[in-house]
Amino acid sequence: MVFVRPIEQFAPDLMAYRPLLVLWGVTFLASLVGARRRGGGAVSKQHFCILATLSLTVFVSVAINSGVNPAVGAFGVISTPVMLFVLTCLNVDSIDRFRKLSWVFLASVVALVFQGLAAYHFGIDSSELVIPQLVSDKIEAPKDFPSIPAEDMSGAFIWRLRSVGFLNDPNDFAQTIVVVAPWVLMGFASDASWLRRLLLAGPWLATFAYVLSLTHSRGGMLGAGVALLFFFRDRISRKLALLGGVAAIAVLAMGMVGGGDRAMSGKEQSASERIDAWNEGIQMLKGNPVFGVGYDNFTEHHVRTAHNSFVLCFAELGLLGYFLWMGLIVLAFKALNRITDTLASTEDHARYAVLLRTSMVGFLVCAWFLSRTFVPTLFILMGMTVGLLHAARQAHPASEVPELHQPLRWKLTTVNCVVLTLALVSVFIRFSR
Repeated sequence: MVFVRPIEQFAPDLMAYRPLLVLWGVTFLASLVGARRRGGGAVSKQHFCILATLSLTVFVSVAINSGVNPAVGAFGVISTPVMLFVLTCLNVDSIDRFRKLSWVFLASVVALVFQGLAAYHFGIDSSELVIPQLVSDKIEAPKDFPSIPAEDMSGAFIWRLRSVGFLNDPNDFAQTIVVVAPWVLMGFASDASWLRRLLLAGPWLATFAYVLSLTHSRGGMLGAGVALLFFFRDRISRKLALLGGVAAIAVLAMGMVGGGDRAMSGKEQSASERIDAWNEGIQMLKGNPVFGVGYDNFTEHHVRTAHNSFVLCFAELGLLGYFLWMGLIVLAFKALNRITDTLASTEDHARYAVLLRTSMVGFLVCAWFLSRTFVPTLFILMGMTVGLLHAARQAHPASEVPELHQPLRWKLTTVNCVVLTLALVSVFIRFSR
């Protein structure tokens, strides 16, 4: 429902009856009952405490800056991704349930991918799913738009594919494709040959790559590249993978990738505007270091949003909210690293941890260029890491693998990540001007 939006797309008249709200309630109650029957689900007091404090921080940040009524509204908005995290933890408590959720997630995005292809190549709902963007401001737009974007031979437009719901921006659609693409490999046994994987997974990955190219998302392309390097880092050595990631960021900063008005350059207008927004975000943090300027208030202080999920978070929620948000991400990576470090690489838990970690890397690289701090995708991914670690611990008792059951220590690492990302934003601002 969150990704495909079938009711909004095919039965919009039903929206007046608030079917999604009813579904939320039924799902939550059913999840509580089911989790209790199975022993509590992948419940983590550590995560829930952070989520509760983060939600309270959102409320306080808005209350201080805008008043109590807007704060109540902001609390309601933030409850959606938080509830998705909770629902994921309640339901995903075994490797089988993790696998099922992954397939449902993947199938949802595949449906959107083929819907996008139908719009681009056959003109079906193309006015809703494809955005025509002039190649250059110097080009005059033709009077007649082709009904089928793929048949446009004028050269005047870049046709950017998008999707529905919160994926109605090409960059969001690209980011979600980057997230789910690695999961195509979940269907293979650990001993499957590379030839078999190539023959069966290759067409799907090629389709994802093609649709990703149709979004013309620079951040999506970079996210896919870095995720690919990260996935193969153990095979090509971590140092080489790290150098590749640094090189990709350097290429972006110096404007060596892309062309025309979509070139990846800090000097290009849209990129320059983003750098200005990042600088304003730093100033907002300096003026309101603890609680920020208030959730969803960035555009009250600047003409456009931050175009960076990290900047948006610390500007709107201050250092307290940024620490908590970053803490959830750190915990997600620590959970996945704990699985891969303690279990054999051939086990399903470890193999899925590698794929999910690749998805997280791809998401965060894209998020560096998008204001998507609280999108459902991130919170579902983080909830999946909780579920996968719980499933691994259930399958391997403490007496068998004691290291797997050690508590995840996250506070010092989170502080380091907060400092590092703040420094990285400052470096981008300095060297992109």
